[in-house]
Amino acid sequence: GAVTPPSLLHNQAAMVRNFGKGLAGAAVVLSVCLDAGNAFSLAPTTPASLSLGSRSWHSAPPCCFLSSRGSRAREAASRGAGVRMQANAVLDAHIKIDEDFPGLRKVHSTPDIYLVDDMLTAEECESIIQRADAKDMEVSPVAYSGWTEDAGLFARLLPIGALPQVNTMMNNGEEPLVVAATALAIWGALSAVFWAGAYLWAEQRRKELQALRTSTSTTLDGEGLGDKALVGKAERLLASSWREFEAPTVIHYDPGQVLAPHFDANRGAQVEDANRGGQTLATLLVYLNEVDKGGKTAFGRLGLEVDPKKGQGLLFFPASAAGEFDERVEHEGCRAEDEKWIARIWRHERRVEPPFGLRDGYSP
Repeated sequence: GAVTPPSLLHNQAAMVRNFGKGLAGAAVVLSVCLDAGNAFSLAPTTPASLSLGSRSWHSAPPCCFLSSRGSRAREAASRGAGVRMQANAVLDAHIKIDEDFPGLRKVHSTPDIYLVDDMLTAEECESIIQRADAKDMEVSPVAYSGWTEDAGLFARLLPIGALPQVNTMMNNGEEPLVVAATALAIWGALSAVFWAGAYLWAEQRRKELQALRTSTSTTLDGEGLGDKALVGKAERLLASSWREFEAPTVIHYDPGQVLAPHFDANRGAQVEDANRGGQTLATLLVYLNEVDKGGKTAFGRLGLEVDPKKGQGLLFFPASAAGEFDERVEHEGCRAEDEKWIARIWRHERRVEPPFGLRDGYSP
């Protein structure tokens, strides 16, 4: 791995200690790391040197690592399998549903995915299509979900930008409070520029994602024959209240249209979806028409495909009951050779207020 010269380590340690005098907190942690011999964290390095730097070579001589390479590999594999099982167990703890709901059958376990035969009648399906078709269908919206989480990872490094100036000021004997104020001003300026850039980057990403979704959609108020029946049945199936539902969304695909692989949950839901009930805990889709060819819903990571069948429901869980994002249920709407209509209800963590949710006083 990369080797950092002692003189450079000394300068880095001094910079961090000076920063600690002016800004406390984070710099103290870094200083401890330096004193503990983990100075590579501030030096140019490679992934290999990072992994080596985090290992305690005092636990066994190098010859032991060499002679037991096979056993260590097996132990690592075993630990990895155990970690995956524990992670899956957490994600599999989805919201409770009515296991005795008519027509419900499980088609995949870990994660659980269900089909619901005859979820809606033919009349209810036609009612939903007619109400949606009478409205102005718009290009289905997309969002770059989780952008605040992604940007936040880099934002945590912004205080480092103040280190050179802080170091210079402390070496010149400036008062700690003056240094602290200067460091905060630098951090504030860097933050403003960074988050403005992050927003523009997220918007560009959203436009790129929009090109991958060519369907049109609209929302219904739950007052028609079909959408009222859908909300009521969803309440019973999901053992939930309509207050936790987004208003029913109807999605229309013309022949040849697709929806690229995506997630329904959001890693940054607590911030980005705060005004629409928080994390998406369950997705209920109902196919509204027969599609003779194509139009499957595919879960690529699970090797599962579902053929659209009029009136049939598809239920899965984008996140655990605790709101943990589940990347296993990435899915897509495959190319349809025929016209395709589906209705969707998202069940969130808490009340979804209008305009995203149903009106106050609603009754299915």
